[in-house]
Amino acid sequence: MIFRAKVLAAAVSAILLSACGGMDHQVTKTEQAVSSDASATETKEEASEDTHDHDEAVKDVAGRLLVTSSDNNVVNIYSTADQSLIESVGLTSKPQYAYGSENHRYAILVQRNDGMVEFVDGGLYREAHGDHYHNHEDAPSSVSFQLTSTKPTHVTVNEGGIAVFSDGDEDTQQNASVAVFGEAQIGGLSDGVVELEYNTHMHGAAQARGEYLVSSLRDSDGASNMPSQIALYHAHDDHFDQEQVFDVTCPVLHGSAQNEHTIVFGCDDGVAVITQQGGSFSATKVANPESFTEGMRIGSLKGHHHSEQFIASTRNQLFILHPEEGELEALEWQSTNGLSLSYYGFSHDGEHIIALDSAGKLSIFAGHTHEDDHESEQANENEGEHEHEVHWEVTHEIAIKDAETTMPEGHSFSLAVSHSEDAVFVGDPIEKQIKKYDLESGELVQTIELDVVPDRLVWLGIASSEEAHDHDH
Repeated sequence: MIFRAKVLAAAVSAILLSACGGMDHQVTKTEQAVSSDASATETKEEASEDTHDHDEAVKDVAGRLLVTSSDNNVVNIYSTADQSLIESVGLTSKPQYAYGSENHRYAILVQRNDGMVEFVDGGLYREAHGDHYHNHEDAPSSVSFQLTSTKPTHVTVNEGGIAVFSDGDEDTQQNASVAVFGEAQIGGLSDGVVELEYNTHMHGAAQARGEYLVSSLRDSDGASNMPSQIALYHAHDDHFDQEQVFDVTCPVLHGSAQNEHTIVFGCDDGVAVITQQGGSFSATKVANPESFTEGMRIGSLKGHHHSEQFIASTRNQLFILHPEEGELEALEWQSTNGLSLSYYGFSHDGEHIIALDSAGKLSIFAGHTHEDDHESEQANENEGEHEHEVHWEVTHEIAIKDAETTMPEGHSFSLAVSHSEDAVFVGDPIEKQIKKYDLESGELVQTIELDVVPDRLVWLGIASSEEAHDHDH
């Protein structure tokens, strides 16, 4: 794994833009990343104490949107205020995945097929000035920091750090690896990248927790390239050392997420639950429910630090994981006519769940507890349910497209959650638009016309001080 500065980045970008001939995945409340720099971005606690933000010069208070295109290696950044293109940046190659960094300043652009991860500065960020903060609005730009590795695939982002898991390659005998860093490293304010090098290849997953890393582990003699164990690693200077292998197995491990105290991994037979108390970690297993048919398994998960629950997906169904109760509860949702799930996750404040299927059905769920209900006492007595347990109900179901319209071949809807307000942005390849929906009303409140067919979508901007982040893949 190599981190390096891009040589002649500006010239390369210009050449790529000229050649293209046109223009167009959860942060949880954990300790700050070992590689972070306090001067680079504010913490959530500092933001809540600040009452003297200076954002008069910031026009894009609702953020900016980075859009990738499946047709070329150019990414385009749009202003939500002007609803117009403000910058195009050329990458080395076309990205397969795109994410936002922990404070939403940078886009993380994963070019798995070419073994590279590049970054784009959205230009919106907050900087400390004594007893107050200044919000800045600069032009978007590429940055010199980049990662070169073998098949970078799974990226998880949280306040404990950005973890990039690279699978390695069986054919060329290149080993898997994990790199943990943050916005301080991306912006060049620190060189404290911490790395884990495995002794074999694997299609794995990792979660950064400050000075710790919880990551998958594979037997190098095993027949499958999928890991079946989970290990705890501790940072020492620029590398991680293994401290513990958990006694709970996780066959065919795939997908992970975390919240304030818990890290979860999807397994063939259920979900492995790792609980942290200070520097102590323990593991349990939540088994698949009896309703699972043959071949069903949890393949991905999403978490949020305001929620003790996780969202889990299997095939085209969604479940709520209750780690403390040790159960998976089906969410009252299903995709349109068995079509695929395009996106799911929590809203920025954890008060909504959003699901989008490939037919363009956008479902918005709101959470409520029994103490919100007038008959909560009776419900608790009769059903034995926990008073503060959150239940989710659909409040809006929105058709993004007309039934008669057809999705262009090789394209799909994409979605980005706003971290400054209760809204989501949906990339519509059919209409070549970005559509903004209000989560409370379910109404379409903004439409941005594009010159290209959108592929991936990333929200970049200055988050609300109360917001909690989640970007797990």
